[in-house]
Amino acid sequence: MDFRTQIAIPPMPCRMGYEHKMLLVGSCFAANLAARLQSLKFAAMANPFGVLYNPVSVAQSLLRMGEKRLLTASDLRYGHGLWFSYTHHSRFAHPDKDECLRRINESILRGAWGLKTADFLVVTLGTSWAYRLKETGEVATCCHKTPDREFERFFLSPDETAAALCGMARSVRSKNPSAHIIFTVSPIRHRKDGAHGNQLSKAALLLAVEQALQKTENAAYFPAYEIMQDELRDYRFYASDMLHPSEVAVEYIWEKFEEATFSESAKKTMGEVEQLLAAKAHRPFNADTPEYRNFLKAQQQKLSQLKQRLPHLDWEDEEAFFAKY
Repeated sequence: MDFRTQIAIPPMPCRMGYEHKMLLVGSCFAANLAARLQSLKFAAMANPFGVLYNPVSVAQSLLRMGEKRLLTASDLRYGHGLWFSYTHHSRFAHPDKDECLRRINESILRGAWGLKTADFLVVTLGTSWAYRLKETGEVATCCHKTPDREFERFFLSPDETAAALCGMARSVRSKNPSAHIIFTVSPIRHRKDGAHGNQLSKAALLLAVEQALQKTENAAYFPAYEIMQDELRDYRFYASDMLHPSEVAVEYIWEKFEEATFSESAKKTMGEVEQLLAAKAHRPFNADTPEYRNFLKAQQQKLSQLKQRLPHLDWEDEEAFFAKY
């Protein structure tokens, strides 16, 4: 007897492999996916502008990357001892104005390269709520501790979000016609809006993504939100804050993502990479033994074979580790 409903995930029209480059933008879920991909040696770039939650900020960041539209000193703001921009996350803020501007513009150029070369663009949406600066009408990516009175908090309708996503997709296509787009809705709940408000927010995102999929070629949807809400509906699958997925839930969603999006050859290679990384993490009781030296030589041979097959990936840390013994 089956005591849970499993989410049916249609196969992606194109599968990811180690030969592909990936750009992931959006909420914390995009950052978590990218970190996992990077740890497995995939060529993945995450959130050049920092974590982004609302779809307008996500779309605007990709438009700016595509156009390589840099900021000038006059675009920066100052507050709480730091220079910052409402286009970027607070991790770019800095006490020195020139350094802040340098960091921001480097992120735009890095993102432009990532967007132009990406085979896959993963877009993760967090919330339908956004903040508009009253003074300029600018939608803020991050509020940077600016007082609430200076912002207008507003709700993005499904049509508004769909329009932003479709515009973003057209811009991406103009710079990178062959890129595949995967939309997701973050499984993380937003307590600030209350239970009902959170559901309205997620529902609006889901409706908007469905509209965007109907108008966008080479685009697909991965149901991270549905997996968390249905398959993992029990609170034991949440972290202690009861908002974020637990480690077990993150691992489960990752396995579903892997199954739906990776090619068979990528899954095979991923297993080899995991074995190599596990060997690197192994710490013997005594490293000065013939057995351990033979173990390391075997790992060097495996690494050499992986390098021959995947020369474009960065194996510098592994080479240094196995060579020092």
